[in-house]
Amino acid sequence: MSMSPTAKDTQAPSGAGTTRKRRGAETKPRRQRGPQTAPPATKPRKDPTSGQRRTGRTRPDSRQARAPRLPFVLLILGLLGGAFVSMLVLHTILAQDAFVITELQRENRQLSQQEEALSEEVMEAESPEELARRAEELGMEPGDAPRFLDPETGEISGAPGESGS
Repeated sequence: MSMSPTAKDTQAPSGAGTTRKRRGAETKPRRQRGPQTAPPATKPRKDPTSGQRRTGRTRPDSRQARAPRLPFVLLILGLLGGAFVSMLVLHTILAQDAFVITELQRENRQLSQQEEALSEEVMEAESPEELARRAEELGMEPGDAPRFLDPETGEISGAPGESGS
């Protein structure tokens, strides 16, 4: 028996015991531990969707693999549809409120103009010229020069026909 590996001994069976080379890593020759035998048969793996063991030869039904995706896709579509409808309702309400706000602002401007016009009417009605004109319409006459009473002496000054002083 020689210590040099033969081509048969260094070849790894397909799918079993293969290793990847790392960059920069040095390869070391393997030690022989004894006569090499055939690799053990692969164990059947568990199917993640059904939980049953399956062999490498059979494939799961494509409908079984896609079944869990359908409820998720429907959930996402439902959420997106609900968000879209909510946005439409919100936009409609905001647009309606914008029309109400515009109408209230227009009404507020009209009421401000009406208030200003009424204030001008009151100021005009309170003016001395307007008061004198209305007094004449009611039959009132303008008064004479005012008279003053001196409380100490009891004299009345500013008698009719007299100039004040």
